[in-house]
Amino acid sequence: MSLDTTFHQVLAQCPVCLNEETLTIWDVIDASTDPDLREKLLRKTLQSLDCRNCGNATLIASPLTYLDPDHGLLIECRPDLSPADLENRLSQLRQDPELAGLLAGDSCLRLVAAMNDLIEKIHAREQQLDDRVLEIVKLAVLRHGSAETPIEELRFVGAGGDELSFVLKNPDGWFQYALPAQAYDNAAQLLDRLTDTGLLPELEAETMFMLIDQAFAARCLDAFTVAETAPGEA
Repeated sequence: MSLDTTFHQVLAQCPVCLNEETLTIWDVIDASTDPDLREKLLRKTLQSLDCRNCGNATLIASPLTYLDPDHGLLIECRPDLSPADLENRLSQLRQDPELAGLLAGDSCLRLVAAMNDLIEKIHAREQQLDDRVLEIVKLAVLRHGSAETPIEELRFVGAGGDELSFVLKNPDGWFQYALPAQAYDNAAQLLDRLTDTGLLPELEAETMFMLIDQAFAARCLDAFTVAETAPGEA
């Protein structure tokens, strides 16, 4: 089985003036053969509906499979599915051995719900960071945020030196945000300790498709709390 870059075209309606434009919808992107599409995806210009009537630009989200053999990354993005349907889709993906066989060695197989999730996973993999650890870091930040200016969204965008770089959204807009790399190291140690306890069987499914999101991070932190408070634990 192979996955090659494929697309189809649709008539899409401008949400502002209702003018119809022909739009290319990408079904599969192979970053190794089409790096320009990867760049457009990361810059959020892929599938931009640019209306020639009113000038409005709208990003159109649709199902997309992203493959990057060079980084051992395969992601299916499904913005069209509800949380329950995402879980069903995850089960289907795990029953398809041909998909897992597309990548060799240390591969990362993910199912995500939104384009921003997809972009974040790409950044993490290219920076050689574990997205599971990053989700734990992000949730810790969200849980300890200020009540006066709550953080609505937090997205990883890169790493350099001794810092992790994010963008965060609060009621006032989007802002840059940095954390010391030690926060990642601490979360990685937590994940290793949790894996050793066996309290969260899904941590053993690294070679399968996984849905790594805020809910996953919450399960990790809850399980770790149980492990730390169990009789006999230090």
